[in-house]
This record gives sequence, C-alpha cells and structure tokens, in this order.
Amino acid sequence: MEKNDEITLSEAKKITGELKASILKLESLNIDVVSNIEQLQKLNEKMKDYTSVLSRFEFKDEKEMSLNYSSYLAFLSKKIDELSKNSSLKRLEFIVENSSRIYNIATLKLGLIAAIGVIVILVVNTYKT
Repeated sequence: MEKNDEITLSEAKKITGELKASILKLESLNIDVVSNIEQLQKLNEKMKDYTSVLSRFEFKDEKEMSLNYSSYLAFLSKKIDELSKNSSLKRLEFIVENSSRIYNIATLKLGLIAAIGVIVILVVNTYKT
C-alpha cells in the first residue's frame, strides 16, 4: 500500500480557514496583552510615586521617626493656619460667636421675664390678703 501525502483542495481550504481563525484569535489576544502591558506600566509609574512616599516612613531609629513625625506635624499646622486665614471660615466663626451671644441674651431675658412674673404674682397675692 502506498501512502498518499497529497491533500485535497477541500482539506486545504478547511486547514486555511482554521489557520485564519487561529491568526485572528492570536491578534485579538495580542491586543489584549498589549493593553495589559500598558496598564501594568501605568501602575508601575504610580507605584514608583507611592514608593518614594513610603520610603519616607522607613525609619532607622526612634530619633529619626520623631524628627519625621515632627516635620509632618509642622506641615499639618501650616495647612491648618492657611485654612484659618480663609475669609469664609472667619465669617462662619463670627456667625457662631454672634449666635452664641444672642442665645445667651435670649436666655437671660427669659429668666428675667420669669423672675418678674414671679415677683408680680407674689406682690398681687400680698395685696389680696
């Protein structure tokens, strides 16, 4: 028996179609891989930024830690001072202080009215008897 190494035209078309489909799948996967690589590169850049920040918190000893913590606290106090200089915050503080004064005055007036009422009732009761 002879072995037939030749393929028919229909078999060749079938194999060609399968190869084309495989190539399209590989191209699609290649696009996904390239996209994933780009995302990884972006994440890597972000991680470099975070690493530089985190490296500031790698302390050799307690003295270095307290120095860095003091710098951090100084930075925070500077930001708080900047915020306190903001005019809208000053207006809010003014409003809160004035409302507190108004509340105190209203409470005092209410107390005085109640005291005068009690005195009037006592005086009226005294004259009736």
